[in-house]
Order: sequence, then structure tokens, then C-alpha cells
Amino acid sequence: MAIQIVEIIGPSDQGRSRPYRCRAEDGEIYFVKGRQTNRSSLWNEWICAHLAQAFGLAVPPFGILDVSPELLAETPLGWREIGEGPAFGSMLHASAAWLEPSMAANVPIASQRDVLVFDWWVRNCDRQIGNTNLLWDAGAKKLVVIDHNLAFDPDFSAADFIEQHIFAPQWAQISADLVLQAEYSTRLSAALELAAPACENAPPEWGWMNPEMDLRANFDLENIFATLARCASPELWRTV
Repeated sequence: MAIQIVEIIGPSDQGRSRPYRCRAEDGEIYFVKGRQTNRSSLWNEWICAHLAQAFGLAVPPFGILDVSPELLAETPLGWREIGEGPAFGSMLHASAAWLEPSMAANVPIASQRDVLVFDWWVRNCDRQIGNTNLLWDAGAKKLVVIDHNLAFDPDFSAADFIEQHIFAPQWAQISADLVLQAEYSTRLSAALELAAPACENAPPEWGWMNPEMDLRANFDLENIFATLARCASPELWRTV
């Protein structure tokens, strides 16, 4: 069931997809992506949030948030790009700050490897040295993982990924350790079981480009599931 947004506070200072900070009926602040992004981005966020959580990554609480027509009508004109209807929301993690590249060494090796492997699996190249799309909770000494809107990249380049990912130095150990690969494949396969239920619970509106729901959205679930199915095969670790 969607959580109602009661206040649109304004656009976030960070994030190329221009998420909006919104207060919901539960009193929490969420970063919300609606019609200011495309449908594929919303599907990617929704599916990957479920998978990342099941895999064991620390993702903020997330859900479907609803922007009512009445609230949108009261919103400043320049912010109405968020649109009405169901959107993806990720709860504000108040104790975390943007992970700068200089802070990467503070991240436990196991966490670095988990993020690297997960991004490799979902073909997310949007976690680079210059734009980590990660938060660091200094008090808890843990990563908070956000932003999967560019996952399942049809132009994914293994070489670019290995060169540019913030945790790329961990790849050499992962690619050489068959036992570690097997452990990751088991964890990924277990997480994959949530992909279909996540899709079934996505808003039907996300299947369409327009409010009238007569223009199909441009996303390819078949390709997404083919990408994810690699976790059960040695093909997952191939770089060429």
C-alpha cells in the first residue's frame, strides 16, 4: 500500500535524477523519484532495492509513495515535474553523509566486496570514484547503499566497470577466488527469489508512460531477469 506524501519540501542537492525531499504521512522524510525520471529508472530502483536488501546490503527503508493531485496543485510550478501518482521513495538516513573517495579506505573490505559484486550483478556502473552514490554512517561505521536507477545498463562495459568502480581494487581477489565466487553466487541466487514478487507488487501505472495508460513504458523485464539469472552460472564472473 502506498504511503501518502503530505509535503513536497524541494529538490535534493545531490542526485542526477533530481529526487525530491518529501514528508510522508508517517512523519518521515523520503527522497522521492516520480515522473521527473523515466519508468525504467523506477523499475530499476524498486527491483534493486529488494535485491540489495535480501543480499545483505544496508539500504534505507523504501517504498511506494503517492503524490495526490491536490498536493501537486499546491506545489510550486517548478517542482511539479515530480508528477502525481505512485513514486519510489527512499527514507532519509539522517546520520549518514555522502561517501567521498578519500573515505573509501574506512569501509570494511567485506562491505566493499559486497557492493562491488552486487553492482557487477545488476550491471550498475553508476558508483564511480567521482560519484559514489553511497552514504557513510560514521557512528555505525557502515555503508548505506542508495541509487540504482541506472542499473541493468544495456551498454554495460566490464572493462569500464572494473576500472572506474569506487571499490574496483577488490576485483582482483574476487576474480581469483573460486570459493568466494561460489559463496557470492549462493547469496545472489537467494536474493533473486525476491525479484518476481517485487515486480508483481510494483504499481501498474509504472507499466505506462502517460497518465492515460495507453502508451507502454520503455523497459525490458525479460532482459532484467536474464541479467539476474547469470548468478547461477560461471558466466557471471566473465569479464570478456
